Amino acid sequence: MKKLIIMLFMLSITSAFSKNIATVDGVPITQNSVDQFIELLVAQGAQESDQLREQVKQELINRQILIKEAEKSDIPKRKDVQAEIDLAKNSIIVRTFLNEYINKHPISESSVKNEYDRLKKEQSIKREFKLSHILVDTENRANELLGIIKLDVNKFKNIAKENSKDTASAINGGDLGWGSLENYVKSFSDSIKDLSIGEIVQKPVKTQFGWHIIQLNDIRTVEFPDLDQVKPQIEEILKQKLISEYQKELRNKSKVNT
Repeated sequence: MKKLIIMLFMLSITSAFSKNIATVDGVPITQNSVDQFIELLVAQGAQESDQLREQVKQELINRQILIKEAEKSDIPKRKDVQAEIDLAKNSIIVRTFLNEYINKHPISESSVKNEYDRLKKEQSIKREFKLSHILVDTENRANELLGIIKLDVNKFKNIAKENSKDTASAINGGDLGWGSLENYVKSFSDSIKDLSIGEIVQKPVKTQFGWHIIQLNDIRTVEFPDLDQVKPQIEEILKQKLISEYQKELRNKSKVNT
C-alpha cells in the first residue's frame, strides 16, 4: 500500500505539465505519468516495450476509475489513509532532498580510491574453504559414524546422505561448498584450522545445531577484486556515509525531545 501511494504521488507531481494521452471523465492521464511508471518498473527489472507501455496506460486508466469511485466514499478523509499519504509525501520529499544533496556533493575519484585502498588493506588476501559435514543429534551417534569413516573415508558421502540432519547438504554428500571461516560458528571454524586437505576432524564438533563430523576438501586464495569491479559499490558506501554524516550534523543542530 505504501509503495503504491508513493508511486501515485510521484506520478501526480511530475505530470502537471505533461501531454495528455487519455482522459477519464475529464481527468487527464499524461504521457509523463506513463513514463514515470515505466521508469519505476524498469528499475525493478521489467523490460521496456510498446506492450508494457500500453499495459501501463491501461493500468493508470483503471486506477483513475477506481480513485473516482473511492472518492465517493469517506476513504480519502480517513485518518489511516491520510497518515499513509503524509508518510508517502514525506518519503518523496526526503529522498529528493538527499538526492539533490548528493548531486551537489559528488563523490570524488580520490575518495573512491582511498576507500578502495582501505578496504583492500583490511581484507588483504582471503582464504576460502571447501567443506563437507555430517550433522547428527548426539555425540554417541557422531562418534559411531566417525569411527566408520576413519576406516574408509570414501564412505563419507553415503553416510552423509543417509544420516545427516542437514538435508540441504546431505543430498550432495554433505558438501557445504566454498566459504570463509567467518561463515561458521566459532567451534565449527576452529576445528578446521589445523586440518590438511582431505582430512577429517579427529572428534565430533558440538554447535547449537548438534554434533558435526567435518571434512576439509580444499582451500583456495581469493584475491581482492580490482577497483573497476567494485567501484559502484564503493561509491554507494561513500554516499551512505556522506548522508549519515549530514544527518548527524543536522541532528546536532536540532532540538530533539524523546
